[in-house]
Amino acid sequence: MALSFLDQWLIRRMKWPDATVPPTSEEVRDWQCHRLRDVVVHARANSPFYARHLSDIDPSASCSMSDFSHLPMMTPDDVRNGPEQLLCVSQDEIFRVVTLQSSGTTGPPKRIFHTEDDLEATVDYFGWGMSNLVESGQTALVLMPGDRPGGVGKLLMDALTRTGARAVAHGVMENSDAALDHCLNEGADCIVGSAAHVNMLACAWEKRGLPKDRIRSVLLCWDVTPIAIVRNVERALGCQVFRHWGMIETGLGGAVECSPGSGLHLRETDVFMEIIDPESGELVPDGTFGEMVVTTPLRRGMPLIRYRTGDMGRILTGLCRCGSPLRRLDPLVYRMGDGVDIGSGLLTLRELNEALYIVPGLEDFSVSFNDRVLSFRVCGNDAGLLQRVQLAMEHIPVVGQSIVSGALEISININRNGTPAVPGLGKRRIQID
Repeated sequence: MALSFLDQWLIRRMKWPDATVPPTSEEVRDWQCHRLRDVVVHARANSPFYARHLSDIDPSASCSMSDFSHLPMMTPDDVRNGPEQLLCVSQDEIFRVVTLQSSGTTGPPKRIFHTEDDLEATVDYFGWGMSNLVESGQTALVLMPGDRPGGVGKLLMDALTRTGARAVAHGVMENSDAALDHCLNEGADCIVGSAAHVNMLACAWEKRGLPKDRIRSVLLCWDVTPIAIVRNVERALGCQVFRHWGMIETGLGGAVECSPGSGLHLRETDVFMEIIDPESGELVPDGTFGEMVVTTPLRRGMPLIRYRTGDMGRILTGLCRCGSPLRRLDPLVYRMGDGVDIGSGLLTLRELNEALYIVPGLEDFSVSFNDRVLSFRVCGNDAGLLQRVQLAMEHIPVVGQSIVSGALEISININRNGTPAVPGLGKRRIQID
């Protein structure tokens, strides 16, 4: 059986001695255990923050997985309040600094420091991960800027170019018809972008009555990927839809599907994932949802050790049918606290995504809540769209109950010009006005 692209990457990244047979899951865990110990020793010796944070840790002691799971965790505030304190190398070795203001967060933004080796590792991972989607000589249209050094779009384009594929950056999608024209003019075989933007492009494709055999694959990345959007894109384009999860804090590339529906194989060498009970901090069994806690074992510039992401997810049980030893992340990843109390209970963005993206004619939406009014900006150009959105909302139990009780009103504004409901690449959430 031929090795999968991700297993070929794993062998290279681990410097595994046998290039024909990947390590077993147990061998990957053993390798990780040693790298985790190395990064603890490195961080404690070179970072002012970790010298304090891990002051009670004996760096010479052996570090089992059980030992590691009892190390103190860090939070986004630790990054916001003193990112330079986390550095384990000289500022001269930092190649790229990314400033990240999380949605809904006040106070200083997070500043993430990347060395040249960090960025090179991401380009290499992107190249192997994209090999399932686009072949040498084919064209990928990237719905992101491609000229920002160290930016995700530029790294992805560099990776595709190395594999022999042709990479075309569209930039941030501002109009679905313009993006579709660009896609057709370039003869794209693959489309890469956020779920909401690709959904709009797929709707434009369907409205024009274009054939379903032109696009080979789609990669949904950057933000959450609702199941409803995956099905919309599959239906409209008639192609395979892959999903990706990653964070700027951990070096962007985090997990990617090897085949549609298989779950997202984790980038195990560079992103060690734990799932914890957010209340107790204890590890939960595979198959159970909990808060995602990540460690970056091979990063030497600004490593993160047991970093609480604020994202909820779970590790899927068992092995993928591809046979890879890489663990798999459930594609259903969502933010903790992504809901709002609307009077009769909590309404979450997850519920809205799945309820609205299946509404015929709806291309995109944004939502805000103010006192007792839930306001929607809906993108679409279809007769009866307003009534269908209203009906979809009433079918969500907590919304329907709040409307009946008089605790909630629904306001819907229709945008018919093909522009996304959320501008730029901002993460989507229920805006509290």
